[in-house]
Amino acid sequence: MGYSDQKYYDRPLIKVAAAVAYGTATASGTASNSLAQPAATQLETFLRRTKVVGLEAVCVTAPGGTQVGPINLTILNGTATVASVAVQTATVGQTVYVNTNTAVPAGGTYIGTNATFAAFSAPVSALIGTFTASAATSGTWDIWLEVQEQFDTPGQASS
Repeated sequence: MGYSDQKYYDRPLIKVAAAVAYGTATASGTASNSLAQPAATQLETFLRRTKVVGLEAVCVTAPGGTQVGPINLTILNGTATVASVAVQTATVGQTVYVNTNTAVPAGGTYIGTNATFAAFSAPVSALIGTFTASAATSGTWDIWLEVQEQFDTPGQASS
């Protein structure tokens, strides 16, 4: 007999971007910087209403330059933060992770109210933090999202 997941508890971890390079900080002093997702990088568009329940980032090349921090890799739903994890001190090969079932790492947050994406919409990412000098590099990152498709049952409210 096949497995029936009527409540859709499966939560696959999917790789949504490889070796994303956010660029370099251009401000000097103690300016706050937001390094947006590069235009050439597209995160997965969800075909159904989908809730992001976890974020995993793997450091491909380490960040460089002077950083005050925290420097957070952040997933956004429009302009609202969905998940954020501290990456300032990451080293090559290190995995940083946050989800709704784990303790939040230093600098990381998870905000469930913004985590559900409409069908045919996509998250965006950014590195948000403070750098103390120009040319501080962001490193490169593989990004994985843990997701759970959401289905509406007639007569029940959406989550």
